[in-house]
Amino acid sequence: MSAAGNLDLRLPIGGLFTVNGIILTIYGVTTAGNAAMYERSEGMNINLIWGIVMLVFGVIMLVGAMRGRRTLDTADDTAQGRATEQREHDRGLER
Repeated sequence: MSAAGNLDLRLPIGGLFTVNGIILTIYGVTTAGNAAMYERSEGMNINLIWGIVMLVFGVIMLVGAMRGRRTLDTADDTAQGRATEQREHDRGLER
């Protein structure tokens, strides 16, 4: 399969959101006792809430990327996948 078939943006996006979610969640937990900091948000710990949201979204993206990668690996085992590989080979599109 061509190199473009291996491009899955869920992996870097999931990694970015997961790392930022972890950092923001830890910051929210460590500053949970600081009431003055959260006055403007009516006492809600926004850092903790959005850190958890970002963490969950990032993990969902990473799981989707891993499941998609397994699907791409098994595509060569089908008749259609083998025909595509042969066409790319015949046209000189393989690298």
